Amino acid sequence: MSHRWTILSVVLSTALCGAGMGCSSKSDDADATTQAGAGSGNGSGNGSGNNSSSGGGSPNNGGGGLPNSAGVPNGPTAPYDSGITPVGQLESPPPTKLPELPRLSNVYALQGDDGASIGFEPVDGALDYRVYPLPADGDITIGDGGAVVIKNATYRCAGDREAPPTYKDNDEVLGGGAIHAQVDQQDVGGFKRTAADATLGYVYIEPGPGRVPVYALGESDANADSGCFFARWSASRVKKYTTSEAERDALLKDYARDDGIAFYVPAAASDTTTNVYVDTRDEGTAFLNRFYFPAGAEADAHSNKTVAFPVLTKAAEGTRALMRVFYGNRCGWSHDELVVGKERFNRVYHQGDKLPAFSLLWSGYTEDTTLVVEALDKGCPFQGHLSTQAFASVTVNFGDTNIVHQPWLTFDDARAAAGTKELFINGQHEAGNLPKAIARSFIRVKPQPHPKMDFFADFKPGTSEKFETVDCQPNCYQSWRHQSPNFDQNFINAENGPEMGTGLFSYGELLGEWWVSYADVAADTNGKYRLTAKQKGEMSADKYLHVTMEVDAYSTARRYPQILISDAEAPVQYGLDKGHTIIVQPRAQINEVYDFPVNYEIQLCKLRTWDVNYQCPVYELGRVLNSDGTVQRLAPNDELGELAAADRRVLFDVYTSSNRTYLFLDGKPYACANLTSGAAPVGPVTVTWGDALYHSAVDHTYEFHTKHMLIEQRRHFDNLGFSSGLPAPTWDESRLPCAAPISLEE
Repeated sequence: MSHRWTILSVVLSTALCGAGMGCSSKSDDADATTQAGAGSGNGSGNGSGNNSSSGGGSPNNGGGGLPNSAGVPNGPTAPYDSGITPVGQLESPPPTKLPELPRLSNVYALQGDDGASIGFEPVDGALDYRVYPLPADGDITIGDGGAVVIKNATYRCAGDREAPPTYKDNDEVLGGGAIHAQVDQQDVGGFKRTAADATLGYVYIEPGPGRVPVYALGESDANADSGCFFARWSASRVKKYTTSEAERDALLKDYARDDGIAFYVPAAASDTTTNVYVDTRDEGTAFLNRFYFPAGAEADAHSNKTVAFPVLTKAAEGTRALMRVFYGNRCGWSHDELVVGKERFNRVYHQGDKLPAFSLLWSGYTEDTTLVVEALDKGCPFQGHLSTQAFASVTVNFGDTNIVHQPWLTFDDARAAAGTKELFINGQHEAGNLPKAIARSFIRVKPQPHPKMDFFADFKPGTSEKFETVDCQPNCYQSWRHQSPNFDQNFINAENGPEMGTGLFSYGELLGEWWVSYADVAADTNGKYRLTAKQKGEMSADKYLHVTMEVDAYSTARRYPQILISDAEAPVQYGLDKGHTIIVQPRAQINEVYDFPVNYEIQLCKLRTWDVNYQCPVYELGRVLNSDGTVQRLAPNDELGELAAADRRVLFDVYTSSNRTYLFLDGKPYACANLTSGAAPVGPVTVTWGDALYHSAVDHTYEFHTKHMLIEQRRHFDNLGFSSGLPAPTWDESRLPCAAPISLEE
């Protein structure tokens, strides 16, 4: 069957089924275990783009492509009911007093049990985005210039992306920056390019009559991405852009990463089009170069060019500019990255932590709800460290240094302090900002049932866990332990609170999520959070345990969320040295300035403890290795770092037996590993969800965290669950071979 995928557009009713999303039959986890959490299937063997009960987050658009549901073409072949139903924006606005504004394009929501992850095409000039429930007209006040204030509004904002920058054009070389983004006054392929040359023509962002898709495929060669330091994004993988189904299929068979549909172009050349050409040089070497360029003077400089596809010469309705950035790679292949529109161009050109994210999250709805999605002229204001519990500022003396913790505010505290009484969740910008909408769309969502699991916690509003403090043994140094009917909870090496005997931590249900905040002692210790289910799972050699977690996955080398599967009893952290534990986590690669990229890890802890500064043996999952340990090729995986943000939930699914572990990321098959003999637990196991925060004062964070959350941590978890006794997921080992067992020697 064809692996062709359809872009998520405003016409979703058929497009999403074509993409293998939301079209499967209903089934429980216990009855659909061969699907392994890999998303709704259409029988083609493709994992869908997202498979979270809250939507998990919008698709990975870090490479600059359009929102798409393209999944790695492998994995489960039978339908899997993720509980996700996609829906597009309303064709016309509902009755409302809100002023009329231009619509956003390609707005869609992935609906879950009480949450929706929202994607959209970025709006030129927008500095942030927000979502909120449609207010009553009586709560809307329209001021001078169209400024809108909504009584007691709660907004969730996109905030800024958190990733390292490129170094551009004639900038000084950035230490560790292997990728040189070249646009203006740059000699590329023997032709001096200018900023005006960055635009190649105009392309469509939606399908239509007389249009064909242009597919983006990330090359699999070991040199096709940066292997040096932090400079690796979705955009840094060398691409082939093609309209040919046959060429696409051939590249996928050669293990290319499927980046979906990048844009649409006219099916045939005409007097309104011009050709874009491609020229690939230095093939067969470690420093291949691939150039894309329009007809004209630059094309004349390339004697070995071939036609890639036609583009429109002038803007037309439904089109945007097709733009390029040349990524000169000092550690591998170089290429022209093609992007649609100014904002995607800015992301690829600059990367970094000063441009907005292109996704939103709304959670905690219990009935059909109309949501308002807006692009903003200013960033949402930072209103303080939002928490389930208020704390006054805490100052800690550490040697000659005072560690000053900001006050922690409840939603009500932050709202009361705001002049307009509006609450901005994930506001990251100047406190005085009052952003104004420059584009607006509406989308209607409703709760969707989550598949049944042996154990499942969805933290629906009004169903919060009731915890009691219990004996902190065996270790009571700056540690607190709590128990509820369902969980055993630990804060380890947590900072002192403002009152003697209290800790600087908080937890509880907010907006249908489990919000946790804490700080490590003196911003200099091994802080940890552990939430262990009292119910146990079961591990064996021939049956699989499925563990799932949704969480905001912002990660460095010192802070990240975790899953621990262990035969150690709660409190698990103190029994690791006597047990067998599988740890799954996103963890950034430590570098001198920026911790990036973010790797998806499996670690094995056999009869030894684990800590941030004492990691267990870890598998290489981003590259496929030969038997001698050399790199055979790149794995066709999404870049986890593109999904990691302060208010974007990511879905992590683990399927493990005592012999093998499979990982899924946002519903797509990611990697598998053959476990070292005797390393994994067998029999009853504890399942723990958690977080790490180590020596936070010296963490390599990005602008928002550096300014506002360097020495504190906040996570929001949701949909934590597991089921035992499942068959192995269907898996295409030719595309995603299982990594060989690793040595456990220190």
